[in-house]
Amino acid sequence: MRKRSRETEKQRSRESSFFVSLPLCFFASLLLASLPLISFLLTGCTTNRSSDFYKIAVIAPQIGPYEALGQSIINGAELAVDIKNQNGGINGKKIKLIKVDDGGLAGEGTWRAKSLVDLMVLGVIGHLNSDISIPASEIYSKAMITEISPGSTSPLFTERSAVRGYVFRTIGRDDKQGEIAAKHAINKGYKKIAVLYNNRGYGLSLASEFIKQITTSKKSDIIFYESYKVDTQDYSDKINSIQSKSPDLIYFVGEYGDAARFLKKLRSKGLETTFLGSEGVFDKELIDKAKESSEGALVVSLSLNADESFGAEYRKKFNKDIGAYSANSFDATNILISAIEKVKEKDPEKIAQAVRETMDFKGLTGILSFDKKGDLLNPGFSVYEVKNGNFVVIR
Repeated sequence: MRKRSRETEKQRSRESSFFVSLPLCFFASLLLASLPLISFLLTGCTTNRSSDFYKIAVIAPQIGPYEALGQSIINGAELAVDIKNQNGGINGKKIKLIKVDDGGLAGEGTWRAKSLVDLMVLGVIGHLNSDISIPASEIYSKAMITEISPGSTSPLFTERSAVRGYVFRTIGRDDKQGEIAAKHAINKGYKKIAVLYNNRGYGLSLASEFIKQITTSKKSDIIFYESYKVDTQDYSDKINSIQSKSPDLIYFVGEYGDAARFLKKLRSKGLETTFLGSEGVFDKELIDKAKESSEGALVVSLSLNADESFGAEYRKKFNKDIGAYSANSFDATNILISAIEKVKEKDPEKIAQAVRETMDFKGLTGILSFDKKGDLLNPGFSVYEVKNGNFVVIR
């Protein structure tokens, strides 16, 4: 018998993860649709908003190259819900968190967004990828359901008037992050810069913003600019091309897995060129996978104001350190919970209005307020360096 391919197994895993995460009444609703002449009494069915709990969802990739990043979003939301439920829930009622795997793929993300609308959730935390959040937000907004993304950084996510008032994010945009990365490069005196970015919307958007800032400054030159395919296994050709240009800085836009493989190959060739990664690289998995090759690597990511208690609670529950988006997913979930608590109704339009009015919310990532587009007024980014196997803030 032929063995199943790796991709087939991944697909089956995604499907299994998704259906396990959905409540039983979702399948019951499918059955009802196919048997219109038969009625059922479904005690506790969650395809309505009259139940004795508040239903919200978190959606992010749970396998594949984005697994650790997606899991950090899911874990952050889960911890926020657990803490709230342990303290009595919302108005004496528990919060039910529906966890969904979008596979990190736009096609899967949109049809799973439709399923969450059918389940009548009160709000959604997610998605990770901008090229999933953008089409999914059109589905949520038509149902007047709030989406708060902890990881979608493309300016386009919040720039569309058709979804305005229903889309928010607890992370800075690419133009802000690109500015911070470029300023660091310029201030440190890097003159010759190579840019390597992944071939998804995230990579192109952030790389473009970084290059715009560098070009405008007229203090540094972009001498190499190429994309790579997500989940590339061998970076030899890219590194050879970069090496021929002799840059003094490599700006890498992507995620921890690709960054780890790139760094290992780069250092194995004896190249000590400074590495500066985007926020998708900021995960302990980078250090675990690249090991000593990650030492000295720089990463631009969210500023964290979290005290030790959050990290301790997170490690206790999940047996791992906080991930790239754990803190801002925790903040996003608490903003949604606060809005529901304020409204005291299971009315998604009123909940969206309450989220729009968020001002000076005390979160792990700072004091958070949204502008009219749904962007943070003062998003915080820091520059981290890997020192002795840990990320340490240097700016």
